[in-house]
Amino acid sequence: MAAMISGDFLDCSTFILLCFFSLLCYSIFCMKTKDSRVGCDFPPSPPSLPVIGHLHLLLSTLVHKSLQKISSNYGPFLHLRIFNTPIILVSSASVAYEIFRAHDVNVSSRGVPAIDESLLFGSSGVITAPCGDYWKFMKKLMVTKPLGPQAQEQSRGIRADEINLFYRKLLDKARKKESFEVGKEAMNLVNNIMCMMSMGRRFSEEDGESERLKGLVTEWSGLIKRMFLAVLFRRQLKKLGISLFKNEIMRVSNRFDEMLERVLVEHKEERLDKDQGTDMMDVLLAAYEDKNA
Repeated sequence: MAAMISGDFLDCSTFILLCFFSLLCYSIFCMKTKDSRVGCDFPPSPPSLPVIGHLHLLLSTLVHKSLQKISSNYGPFLHLRIFNTPIILVSSASVAYEIFRAHDVNVSSRGVPAIDESLLFGSSGVITAPCGDYWKFMKKLMVTKPLGPQAQEQSRGIRADEINLFYRKLLDKARKKESFEVGKEAMNLVNNIMCMMSMGRRFSEEDGESERLKGLVTEWSGLIKRMFLAVLFRRQLKKLGISLFKNEIMRVSNRFDEMLERVLVEHKEERLDKDQGTDMMDVLLAAYEDKNA
């Protein structure tokens, strides 16, 4: 009799705990927040699943390919939902133009970054900075200086030189009848062009500097989908005191910080021996030193 009572009590306790845990998960991940707007006229939405919404449509391939597939199947202007997080998917240039024209401030406000302390995902970057005077200044600086028509015309010579070096290396390997990894060398070509345009220098392959940079970029790319999840569940995980992928993100960010700090010091030293440059780092340093900026 005592054993039966003990077993019934254990089953009852387990059932109560499961109910409590289910209610807790529902309240954290599924209940709508107080700032949810009732009666909003949302765009069309693809068929969704209970609780998870459209999450299953984004997990099969890379995020950008999943979004492209969704827009191809259901239209250029859609409303998606992942748990209780709403997402507006716009894949039409004309629709995007109208949205930016009518709701520029709302679209430009991206909320609090998932990892505030991170160099790459914090609130100091152009991509993640909140809409305000700082973001408008940086946007104007980027559009008019390093990404402007004049800068692109000046960088034409850089692109031509790097492509010629690529052709010479390819021809040299062919003459020596040696193997040539086209994918690897093409990646080096792109990296060298971007580094020359942004920092005025190449990353050396002899001391392993180029490989370290590519390793950091690869790790950073692998964190993109994780950061996407961290942003989606930021509000819910904050209630539980959990910071998703923070250690990995900060580790990569610190390594990027060390590399950029070293490059910045070297760039400042080289800048003293030459005229004002036109690469992105020169533009940022000039804006930083300008008291009227």
